[in-house]
Amino acid sequence: MKIQINFPHATILYIGLLSTFILPARTWAHVISEADHHAFEHKFAEMCIEREKSKTEGTGINEMAITELCQCIAKEESKRLTLDEVKKFVRENKYPVSLMIKSNAASYTCIKQ
Repeated sequence: MKIQINFPHATILYIGLLSTFILPARTWAHVISEADHHAFEHKFAEMCIEREKSKTEGTGINEMAITELCQCIAKEESKRLTLDEVKKFVRENKYPVSLMIKSNAASYTCIKQ
């Protein structure tokens, strides 16, 4: 089988073949939008702040420090989200185990800062 490639179309064919092997269509379907990242960060930070405030009530811990820490954790965790996690957390109001694990890693990162 012989394939003849004309120059103007060769680049398109080459890019098409590369994208087929390097980034299959299912990869493009899993791209998380900026709006989804923002929605996750907002919802996660709210949940975290409420949880931490209830834990630290009456201890004198600064609410601003809790807010900053929770926002940092939300941003760190948002960097590693999968589309499935976004769907479960933001749209279905579920908290998958994978997010708990990422939250622990993000907490460690934010506390070090």
